[in-house]
Amino acid sequence: MLQDLYDDEDAGLDQTVRLRTVQAALQPAPVTASGWTAAHASRAAAGVTGDLAEVVVAPDGRSATLTLGDVMGKGIPAGLLAANLLGALDALARENPAVAVEGAENAVRTRFERASSFATLFHARVRLADGAVEFVDAGHGFAAIGYADGTAERITSVDLPIGLQPRGFARLPRHVELGPGDVLVCASDGILELPDATFETLTGLAARLVTVPTLADGLASFMASAPEAVDDDLTIVALRREPAREGKPRR
Repeated sequence: MLQDLYDDEDAGLDQTVRLRTVQAALQPAPVTASGWTAAHASRAAAGVTGDLAEVVVAPDGRSATLTLGDVMGKGIPAGLLAANLLGALDALARENPAVAVEGAENAVRTRFERASSFATLFHARVRLADGAVEFVDAGHGFAAIGYADGTAERITSVDLPIGLQPRGFARLPRHVELGPGDVLVCASDGILELPDATFETLTGLAARLVTVPTLADGLASFMASAPEAVDDDLTIVALRREPAREGKPRR
């Protein structure tokens, strides 16, 4: 039977390896967009992460969506809920951030309530032509912008997490702008579990990612400085608007 052909045990697949393969499939795919680069890095505390992450360019190439969420807890239970929330957001990919977050929350609310869980979420849409960013921060508070002039600013949260927002109360979208050379970076709260970490660890990373040759190298260097075994899931996604080429005026 076809089911037997694809059954993990019958196929001789190691369950741990299979689990890692499936989890890797839920991580952001490489992003290709003229004038922009993206990267991500993650480390699970209990084999399976309860963080969800996505960076994807719209089919028309006009915008990119950056998402990072953190489900309460760790391991497989949190991972199942994270996959559920990510799937709900994927189904609403064409919607603006406020509509997408509200729709996804409505879709997963009952399951989260039955599981006595919640999730924080940062969900942003970036207009690639001019760097305009529209976003919703649902109780997350771990996003920051690194500016080309060497400064960095943390984006605080003003909304409640997914599963805790009262029904009927919509989240209002917020706006920032990424200029040439600026970086938008978002982490899960596991970043505060690193040795001697503070919120300045996040803003310091945002500032450094402005100057690194590639975002992938910058995140790899940061993760290399973290302990191999972490107490909480750690996921980081970043999107950088490349600097204006010399000889071309900035808009």
